[in-house]
Amino acid sequence: MKTMNRFILTFSFCTLIYAFSFSQVVSNIPIDSAQIKEYERRTKLTRIDGKYIPKDLNDALMELDKIMEDGAKKKFQAYSEEDARTKTHFSFGKYINARWSIQEGSRLTAWFQKCKIYNFDDMIDCVITTYHRKLNDKPIQFEKLANYYYKKQMEVTEKLKKEKALRDSKKKKKK
Repeated sequence: MKTMNRFILTFSFCTLIYAFSFSQVVSNIPIDSAQIKEYERRTKLTRIDGKYIPKDLNDALMELDKIMEDGAKKKFQAYSEEDARTKTHFSFGKYINARWSIQEGSRLTAWFQKCKIYNFDDMIDCVITTYHRKLNDKPIQFEKLANYYYKKQMEVTEKLKKEKALRDSKKKKKK
């Protein structure tokens, strides 16, 4: 039951983000005001389920330094950046998502959205990438990453808009 509620909340949140950001793409989907209120409540909390929620990316990187074991850090650090992103997204990334309630909504989620990163996987990827860079004493270059994720999302949005326009024109022809 908890998984189903999480799915419904996640789906509704995604719908909400798209509806607010790209309203011409998503339509005819009612937005549940109770879920919006719950999301807004969660984005103000410093702790969810007893776990500290970072306020921004720098705070998240400091938290990872505190909670990650030295052996895991060294193994993660030894990966190439690409391997760190691809090989740990569904393990370390899943941990980040669960610990900081990325998908359900948290103040870290809200911070990423303020930075125009809307996709949950991109948020997780950003944490993984920047933490790997930090451990390897490389420049974080957050602005470049944020622009990359935003551009990627805009490409998806444009594709959705074109698909919707195509569906709409097909509907008009049928009438």
